[in-house]
Amino acid sequence: MTLDELFAIQRDLNKLKSLYIELAAHENFNPYKSNIITDMPKGNKGKNFIEWYTEERDRLLKDIELYKRKIQEDRKIVDKFIENAPYPECDIIRFRIINDLGWFEIGEALSMDRRTAARKFYDYINLPTMPVKM
Repeated sequence: MTLDELFAIQRDLNKLKSLYIELAAHENFNPYKSNIITDMPKGNKGKNFIEWYTEERDRLLKDIELYKRKIQEDRKIVDKFIENAPYPECDIIRFRIINDLGWFEIGEALSMDRRTAARKFYDYINLPTMPVKM
């Protein structure tokens, strides 16, 4: 498993958080703000506010559900990878990838230096796979 595949779960979690923030901002939108009066004519080709609001809300909810499913699938793959890792590496990978802890916090949790935790993580991830003999 590559670093990119491992950190995909964090990218998806960050995207999910941003979608929730966007949804909250969308639901707090006030359409009845003060009117700006200008001499410019208004076009009448735009969508109705209610149509726009519901379409945008539906799009956000659909994206949220998509990322939730994607995170569940990624989590299953990462959990299988962690199950096959030896003792300190399995905890380091879990703390770093799933719990999103920093190296200093991981080092404190495992009673080791932050640099040692990072080295063990990257050494295990970059470990060349052995060819299978038939």
